[in-house]
Amino acid sequence: MDVFDSLALWGRRYQQQKVPSSGSPRFSLADLLEMFDRNAILELTPSADGKALPTVRPDPVRKVKVSLLDDGVSAIHRGSGDWFEVYRTAPTGDLSKVRIVANSASGGKAGEIRMLVGRRTYDHYFAEDPILKHLEQRQGRA
Repeated sequence: MDVFDSLALWGRRYQQQKVPSSGSPRFSLADLLEMFDRNAILELTPSADGKALPTVRPDPVRKVKVSLLDDGVSAIHRGSGDWFEVYRTAPTGDLSKVRIVANSASGGKAGEIRMLVGRRTYDHYFAEDPILKHLEQRQGRA
């Protein structure tokens, strides 16, 4: 993200999102994962117990993407009764900021995730699948 994107997103206000299927502001884990299924997560910072954990970014060389479930929700999720609130800024170009607030079944705040999301691009994928390439090379030797 360059300076111009940062400045453009800086002035944006978060708007509470609703579950598309029900219109409820309370997201289940499945609803949350479905909402961001088609987005590329460019930065993810979970916060639990008032402490921000390290920010995770995709690895462009190894093509390792950021996982909302593995890198974010697992750090703040407490139990099956948890529910989430999602706040998102209007996009600037292809980028928008997202804030996910996790609430426990007892009603307290369990944690928060802050993300920068955008469209998926081919930069996040290998041009050729290295596993298939390796298998083809092995079959060529046999």
